[in-house]
Amino acid sequence: MARPIKETPILFGEDARRFEARMKEKRHETPEQREIRLQHYRVIAEMVKRGKELDKKEDLEASGLNSQEQQDK
Repeated sequence: MARPIKETPILFGEDARRFEARMKEKRHETPEQREIRLQHYRVIAEMVKRGKELDKKEDLEASGLNSQEQQDK
């Protein structure tokens, strides 16, 4: 069983200032890095799409088997 999620600590003082400054920094990404990231995203999105389609197909087949079993009786 999973452990409960602990409360997020609150930052104070220098830690808070450092965190805020780091969040304001713009992250740089080259066009090549962006394209790789988008390719990875597309692969995962396609996997999710196929998984959902497979789930629907399995659900339809399962419901078809149940109705076929009822007709046999």
